[in-house]
Amino acid sequence: MARKETRWATYITVGSVSALVGFLLFNKNARNKTVSCVKEGKQFVTDAGAFVKDNREEISDLVKGTTEKVNERLQVAGEDVEQITKHSSHLKNTVTDVLGIAKEAGRELQNHRDKNQTAQPGPTQLPQNEN
Repeated sequence: MARKETRWATYITVGSVSALVGFLLFNKNARNKTVSCVKEGKQFVTDAGAFVKDNREEISDLVKGTTEKVNERLQVAGEDVEQITKHSSHLKNTVTDVLGIAKEAGRELQNHRDKNQTAQPGPTQLPQNEN
């Protein structure tokens, strides 16, 4: 099945290239536009190459400076992440301790309440007001 798909892809590619070549071959206006675009592209690449060649040292210095700055920032960020991790771990331990204390206090309060309820035999009545 893959071979059949490859064959169809080859046919489509060959057909597309043939159609493009035929269009350019028989259409003078399209040929002129294509030639002018290719010339402009060639001139742009030539100018860009000359610019890079003339400014190679400055470009290299800029790239080195930028790389150094990025490395410094990454180092500082790594140190910050280390500090955040350390403080997060400390915060987790503190929160765990607070939760344990709160649970223990809740148990103690429950025990105290249970003791008070068992110590009182029943509801008490308040004396009536005599006016």
